[in-house]
Amino acid sequence: MDNKPSTSYTNLISGYAFIAYFFIFSFFPFSADILKLLCLLTVMGCWTARMLSEKKILFIKTSLSIPILLFLLCSLASSFHSVRIQYSLGTIFHDYLTYFILFFCMVNTIQSREQIKRIVKAMLITCGLVCAYGLYGYYTGIAIRDERLVATFEYHSRIAKYISLLLPMAVCLFFYYKNILSRLYLSILIFVCSFSLILTMNRTSWAAIFVTILFIGFAAQKKYLIFILIGMCALGIFISPSKFITQAKTITQVNKFFTSDEILGERLLCWRASIAIMKDHPLLGIGPGKRNFRNVYQRYAEKIRNTEKQEKNKAGEQSNETKVKGKAQKRGIERLSHPHNVFLHLLVGSGILGLLAFIWLFTNVFYTAIQSWRFTGSAYEKALLTGMTAGLISLFLHGFTDSFWKKPDAVFLWFIIGILFTAIHNTTNCNQPPFPPSQGGTGDKKTFRERILMKIGKRYQCSFLKKIKL
Repeated sequence: MDNKPSTSYTNLISGYAFIAYFFIFSFFPFSADILKLLCLLTVMGCWTARMLSEKKILFIKTSLSIPILLFLLCSLASSFHSVRIQYSLGTIFHDYLTYFILFFCMVNTIQSREQIKRIVKAMLITCGLVCAYGLYGYYTGIAIRDERLVATFEYHSRIAKYISLLLPMAVCLFFYYKNILSRLYLSILIFVCSFSLILTMNRTSWAAIFVTILFIGFAAQKKYLIFILIGMCALGIFISPSKFITQAKTITQVNKFFTSDEILGERLLCWRASIAIMKDHPLLGIGPGKRNFRNVYQRYAEKIRNTEKQEKNKAGEQSNETKVKGKAQKRGIERLSHPHNVFLHLLVGSGILGLLAFIWLFTNVFYTAIQSWRFTGSAYEKALLTGMTAGLISLFLHGFTDSFWKKPDAVFLWFIIGILFTAIHNTTNCNQPPFPPSQGGTGDKKTFRERILMKIGKRYQCSFLKKIKL
């Protein structure tokens, strides 16, 4: 029986389900849960249908399989150690499992370069539409909060992370495509996304994008891109309103980072309290979940603040201004649900074991991406891998002052990782020719196999490699 027609249909359906899932999460990040669930179930159903059709288990092994399993085990151990066991388990099954199921579904159901291109194009178009709506909402007042653009998200930091994750990919594809029409579309997209990013007034995003553009310039050997970036920054200083310039200047005020409330705000108190929590719960943490952190953090933060007040009272330095500031801090403590640092977030929630599993997981992501970028011979995959790696770097730079290990940020993150590993798998599939002599190989099958297995560490296997006899 020929299973090719059924496989093509399931692949097509799963591809459009991924696009719909990304679109819904972009425009309705905190609602439409039923539609999101239907999209995810559709993809899982397509995967199951393929296995039933081919009468075998289809599961592509990646370098992330063991780190993901270990991270889940550490999170489960932390949950049973938590005061609210049921809530922590709910966080794992409703949030963490969603990320990993999305990843494995993408790797196992996306089978061709055409599917990858279609999904990437849809993701970039969706990002452009979200930013266009955000610009409209910014000037009409329907998508603005505290004079900052929020678009379809509740907070400016979330739309900033969303743009920072996808914008580098658009920049890299701009250099890949040679036809004028594609470059025109990407130019408009880059302008709309960049302008929206400026209106978020998120300093971390500005610094992260600056670093990632430098990375793209060196990785893609586009040295002139660096000069263009510097020129645009210089031009922006002259034409931007004063509030944007004032906000940007604080990035360079390193000497005020730990003394100015305007730069770090309540993050200093949050970090100090998180470190204190970690000292009391080092191995397994307090359990995953923002409610766990909110309640525990409030107690620790108030204790730290009261200690500081007592010290100031002894020194006779407390004033009315300090009292007002303390009340403001108290209101802020009640709202915080994460430590504003992704590493402290994992350390407090899942302990040292969970953090180590998290670091191992993403070390594998970056290592696989960089190694595959070095040895791929496809110009499209090279541009795509550069853009996605730059986007991941940008998101991790956000992780020093914010946490992206929560919905919807983590969903977009695993979309990128899923596309990344799917592109790598398709690059090393049966249609990939051996390395030519110009790349340092002899062009024979043995050299190709050895280099793939040695450099990527047996991350992917396909029937072509299995049939080679050394």
